[in-house]
Amino acid sequence: MSTISGYDYEVPTEAKLVAALGAAAGSDIARALVSLAARKLNKGHLRTPDDVIRATEVLMELGDQLRVTARSEKIRAVTYRALRATVD
Repeated sequence: MSTISGYDYEVPTEAKLVAALGAAAGSDIARALVSLAARKLNKGHLRTPDDVIRATEVLMELGDQLRVTARSEKIRAVTYRALRATVD
């Protein structure tokens, strides 16, 4: 997986978001929720860190347990984006 040189920080992906949500809500529900969030954003899949950030914002609206997990993943994605900007 691609990392930022000097930080060992992996790029946020749809699969990582599904895995994080899966730990909180179960795999099938996580896949369905991420798919719904992507559709709400008029995306087939989440392809960029910005897509992941926008999807987490959609997911944070869905309830307390998902809000916590989605916010955590948003923080990871925003951090990645900030670190990426320092090395580009």
